[in-house]
Order: sequence, then C-alpha cells, then structure tokens
Amino acid sequence: MKPSKSYLVIVLAFAVVACAYLPAQAGDLSFTAVEKDGAKVWDGSGTIDLKGPVTLKVKNTLTADHGFSIDTMKVQEVIKPGEEKIITVPLENIDKMASEHRVYCQLHPKHVAATIKAAK
Repeated sequence: MKPSKSYLVIVLAFAVVACAYLPAQAGDLSFTAVEKDGAKVWDGSGTIDLKGPVTLKVKNTLTADHGFSIDTMKVQEVIKPGEEKIITVPLENIDKMASEHRVYCQLHPKHVAATIKAAK
C-alpha cells in the first residue's frame, strides 16, 4: 500500500516541529555583537547538550573591539571590528552544574549579555 501525499506532508511537518525543540549541537550557536536601541549587545542564544564540545560562531559588526566571555565555559576572547571567529569549547571546560551560561563583554561591563541554556 502506497502512503498518501497528505500523510507524508503531516509526517514531514511533525519532523520539522520536533527538530525545532532539539538542543543545539556543536557549531549551532552563533553570536553577533550589534547595537540595538542604543545598547551594544551580544545577539544570540540557544540550548546546548553536554555530550561533546561546543562550537560557537562569533562575529563583531561594531566599529571597536568587543569582548566575548563565558566564565562557566572558560572562554575569554577579544573580537576585532568586522572579525568572525570560531571558538570550540571542550566538554571538560564546561561547568556541568550550570543550567545557564552568561555570554558577556568583559571589556565593556555595561553591554547587554546573552544566555546559553544547558539541556537537562
């Protein structure tokens, strides 16, 4: 018996929705330094699983150096204007007790932070 087209559409739609709720894998998280409503922010967020290293794609669209720090992942970088950097965080550097990881600029404490959540 051949499945109908409407059955296949329903199955594919369900698969797309299910995938949207899965935690990010390595390489799935991106952060961009931008200005929003007069404030400089790290635009980005996501959820990670703790099954392997986490890869972060970081880009600075601002005109000055911007810090990128995550204390609970032992990350501290300076991103130059226009620079895009790939940061790989080994699993052993991630605090497994933290349910949220604060992403902030260590150079400018008033800049708005972002958050990475850890899947349970």
